[in-house]
Amino acid sequence: MPVLLVASPEPMVGKTALITGLAQRLKGAGRTVALLRLSGDEHADADAGLFASLPFNAQRGSEPVEPGAVLDTASGHDVTFVEAAGGDPAVALRAIGAARALVVAGAESPDRVAEYCQALGGSLAGLILNRVPRRRRDAVGAAFEGVGLRPLALLPEDRTLAAPTIAQVAEAVQARARSLNAGKEHLIERPVIASISADPAQGYFAGQQSSAVIVRGDKPDLQLAALNAGVSCLIVTGGYPLLSYVLDRVEEDEIAVLQTGLDTVTTVERIEAMFAAAPFAGGEAKLRRLAGMLSEIDVAGLTGPD
Repeated sequence: MPVLLVASPEPMVGKTALITGLAQRLKGAGRTVALLRLSGDEHADADAGLFASLPFNAQRGSEPVEPGAVLDTASGHDVTFVEAAGGDPAVALRAIGAARALVVAGAESPDRVAEYCQALGGSLAGLILNRVPRRRRDAVGAAFEGVGLRPLALLPEDRTLAAPTIAQVAEAVQARARSLNAGKEHLIERPVIASISADPAQGYFAGQQSSAVIVRGDKPDLQLAALNAGVSCLIVTGGYPLLSYVLDRVEEDEIAVLQTGLDTVTTVERIEAMFAAAPFAGGEAKLRRLAGMLSEIDVAGLTGPD
């Protein structure tokens, strides 16, 4: 029963996404996988809940686990992935015995990452660098090799994986949500801010291929233009009520609408801050993207022999 501890020098570098993608690949190869999240930081509950919702996770239970409970709850599966909180993984490593450790890190601070990996000694299974700027890929690889590290993979920055879901945005902007239903996991990849003019703007919204439009509540014509352009989410700012004919159209087309009392500038700032900073979520769209990005990683080599 191989156990792979996934650790990082700091939080929010993409460990949860990486575990999800690797586990999906193993499940596709006919192996049973368990995904566990250790307690220890503010994101543990959300990550544990996500793992529990994945159909390919053989481990049931949506609560983070204490390090000492890992081996008992994970027994019986072909491979167990254990996500540790960002920072020193020494406690988790001691708790799960002979587990190997996969380190996930950002493209900055190669010296710090090297020190972190060296502290793991013989437990280190490899290093994956995440969110590497495409134009700096070669330079980043050379910098890490210069400190004695040869990453298994340099995963590029990716807008789809970085994007928050509609449900996450609703929480961040303190919005009243309408018509979420199954759309709560849809991604807001390309939010567009509506102008303050009276132009219909439908052609502009359609040309931007926006997944969401941020529009003031006192601009019903712009709201309709966004709906006509086929957006999947309308984010209405300023605390204004929606007019009846806009509501009718929203209900007819089952378009998600987030109504927030925040002004447009504050709303945009909060959404912008969520990219690559919100806990991993997003359903099939992100899983498909992960499958392609991780296709060349030798998962069997990471987990070691059965």
